[in-house]
Amino acid sequence: MGEEVLMNATLHLGAGTMAGPLTVFPIWTDAPVARRRPYATALADGGAVTEVAGGPSVGGVTVTNPGPRPLLLFEGMVLEGGWQHRALVHDVVVPAGMPLDVSVACVEQGRWHGSTTQRTSRRQVPLAVRGALRGIRREVVAGTRSTGVDQGDVWRRVSRYERVYGGSATSSLVDVQDRAAREVDALLAGLRPLYGQRGVLVGVAGHPVLLEVFDHPRTLAEQWDAILRAVALDAVGVPEIPTPGYRARAFVQRVRRLVESDGLFMDEAAGLERRDDLVDVRMLALRGVDLHLAAVNVRHELVLAA
Repeated sequence: MGEEVLMNATLHLGAGTMAGPLTVFPIWTDAPVARRRPYATALADGGAVTEVAGGPSVGGVTVTNPGPRPLLLFEGMVLEGGWQHRALVHDVVVPAGMPLDVSVACVEQGRWHGSTTQRTSRRQVPLAVRGALRGIRREVVAGTRSTGVDQGDVWRRVSRYERVYGGSATSSLVDVQDRAAREVDALLAGLRPLYGQRGVLVGVAGHPVLLEVFDHPRTLAEQWDAILRAVALDAVGVPEIPTPGYRARAFVQRVRRLVESDGLFMDEAAGLERRDDLVDVRMLALRGVDLHLAAVNVRHELVLAA
């Protein structure tokens, strides 16, 4: 369908497949595929996510990685348990054999008690909450970034999903996702990544809304359900309007223009964040390898919904 040079590689955008209001476009790249990924995506034995030293904090947890490789965790991952359910604000690379304090946002308003540890999960926050994590709001000037996460905005957006799917005693996003699971499963039945696929662009109701590309097909396969289920939570009940290929190509081109002049080839982890009046892009590299790119449509109603 089309190709763009991005992430130090050419992206090949395939034909879209409709699943209700979703249009799912596969993406391949011509970047080399490492035999062994330079990172892990799951905690090794003895690893943990715990409340920070000195007592629980709404906006922070400590990830301890005892493994021999860096641990890569992705923006929007839901951390369950602890004193409240939380979500990662950014992609995180936790060095091998070390703890790291990381930024999170609370996705459960009515609980402040529990265990000292949290569980990583294959859940990702839905679009409106992801917009809040990135500071995407109607009143934010195009091309600018907000400073930090507005926790109140996160809670307001979780409450919006409760109005759709039903509330819980603690206003928990995890409870919302559990409640919506049957509808989400029905919407996504049969969707799977294709051979060698490394990325996906998802359109909803006629417009691209989310683009994610990884360095390795296995990483996309691991994240596939979390990505699609998160978008599907927003898409249930939305009009079934296909997203045309020309809009998908234009979205990829817009992302390319934002990142093409920035080099991320540093010895350790390096990140990039850019925004214009259409897309908000985050990109992460590790030791000269571009690991993950995630772009969100800042104009899409599902991202702005609060």
